[in-house]
Amino acid sequence: MNVNQKGSIGLIETIRDLTKKGYECFTPIHDYSPVDLIVMDNSFNTFRLQVKYRELFRGIIEVHFRSMVNGKARAIDLSAIDGWAVYCPEVESVVYVGKHEVDLTKGGFAFRLIEGKNSVNKDKVKRKVYTEYGDLDEWFKSAPC
Repeated sequence: MNVNQKGSIGLIETIRDLTKKGYECFTPIHDYSPVDLIVMDNSFNTFRLQVKYRELFRGIIEVHFRSMVNGKARAIDLSAIDGWAVYCPEVESVVYVGKHEVDLTKGGFAFRLIEGKNSVNKDKVKRKVYTEYGDLDEWFKSAPC
């Protein structure tokens, strides 16, 4: 599968998940917006998401603060989004990560699908497991939007 196909699957799975949860979803009409999806709840609050399709690599899921536009990597305008929807095919789940949950001074963030068990790296920062992130309605309540 190429990058565009994976991106389409990530977007479709995110829209499917959010629609089942009662949200309205809106997509941009072009491919160069930093926002992949605008989501509206039943109180008409809107949230701007960057959607990613990410597969497990060396035990973690990595999300970089960049997107591919016309085949070129471009930095994401972090001021234009509220967070990420990350589709993980290994668990067939969308993980919602708010900007308030990550260190924006880094080049991205990472999380695990299962708890790490490497005692050699015990002094390093512990990565969250995907289930530790809140659902969309939870993290937007605590996020300074």
